Amino acid sequence: MQDDFEALRHPRRAAIVPLVLAAVLLMSAPGHAEVRNQVTLGYDSFVDRFTILEADTFESTQELYLGFGNALQYRNGKTMAGLNNLFRFGNQTVDEHLDAEGSVAPSKSTGLDLRSSLHWRHFQEGSDYEFGNDYTQANAMIRIRTDLGAASRLSFKGRFEAVDYREKTNFDYDYRYVDGGLDFEAGKAADRMLLVGVAAGTRDAPDTTALSYDRLLGELEARLTPGAISIHIASFADRREYGGIVRSSSWNSVSSLEMSVTAANGSMYSLRGESELLRFDRPDTTYFDTHFLRALFRARLPLGPASSIFIEPRYGRMLCEDFEEERYSELSCVLGTDVMRNDRLWLSLSYEPGYRDYRFDGNELYSDFYLNRVSVMGSLSMPYRSTLNLFATHEPERHSRREDDFSITLISIDLTKRF
Repeated sequence: MQDDFEALRHPRRAAIVPLVLAAVLLMSAPGHAEVRNQVTLGYDSFVDRFTILEADTFESTQELYLGFGNALQYRNGKTMAGLNNLFRFGNQTVDEHLDAEGSVAPSKSTGLDLRSSLHWRHFQEGSDYEFGNDYTQANAMIRIRTDLGAASRLSFKGRFEAVDYREKTNFDYDYRYVDGGLDFEAGKAADRMLLVGVAAGTRDAPDTTALSYDRLLGELEARLTPGAISIHIASFADRREYGGIVRSSSWNSVSSLEMSVTAANGSMYSLRGESELLRFDRPDTTYFDTHFLRALFRARLPLGPASSIFIEPRYGRMLCEDFEEERYSELSCVLGTDVMRNDRLWLSLSYEPGYRDYRFDGNELYSDFYLNRVSVMGSLSMPYRSTLNLFATHEPERHSRREDDFSITLISIDLTKRF
């Protein structure tokens, strides 16, 4: 047993176990197997603009890369397994992703799911990443589910995560995380369901024990759709207990309530409220209590069978009992469209203008600003089983104090050929 625990302390070893199990499933019985391959040519750009001593400054990272992917999928009745590999070589980094998944059903009422991933990243010598640090990350998940009746299920779930850095710094440190818990689900369909979950976990950071913690997680989600009306409730709570006095233990709770109405012509109108509450046992000037509240209304109007436009006004407030400088209100409005043309074109565009107003007039930490967020995502099918993918976002902030002006621009574009 001790040897098994020690094996989990090494990311590569932890990921190998589900990989081997998936391979065994692939070879265990005759079934249908499918092999897919792909090659990708891509370009990523990250530009961070800010002001230092009244001079405009920017940091930029541009990466051109070539990627190779392979996937092996197997299915035999209710048994499924898959192995996926993606290798990416660029002028800034070298990445290797290895994923495995498997699913078996020993009986009609019981199922077993396994997932695992191994990610290795290397930063090229002379890369533009100022704090580049090679690392290996491993993740593994197991879920055992059993039916309690025609419309209810109980699942045991376990999760493991490990990160190993080449060099130990004040920001990069190795850790091992594991948790396990139970989920109870009721409902035959996604539009009428109830989910209650609880889990306990622990993180061990050998090089900085002050960041090790024990964790308790709780989750509640319910959805009810009586006719054209849909009601969705979701709440998530996270309790973290830190040892020592360096960092305070805390509660974090995120909740939302949404009601939607669908009209006969396909238009949808939604009203949503969101809350994020953060509470520390020992608040100080670094870790302090906050409560963020936001309300939004969305109207989505159809343009065709799979296309629509929408408008979404938003109003949010940040509350903070101890520090006036942290309090603000924010008003914005998202305008967007989603366009789909069969399997050949998918495009999503959004634009969000807004204004954030800090409540404290003599605020020396933050200044009021106008925001303009632009986002573009799309995919276009090309000849010879090729696909052109695009993601771009631009988020400029124009502050009342010029030296606080700030913007981030991300662009990712790739051409993928499958065969």
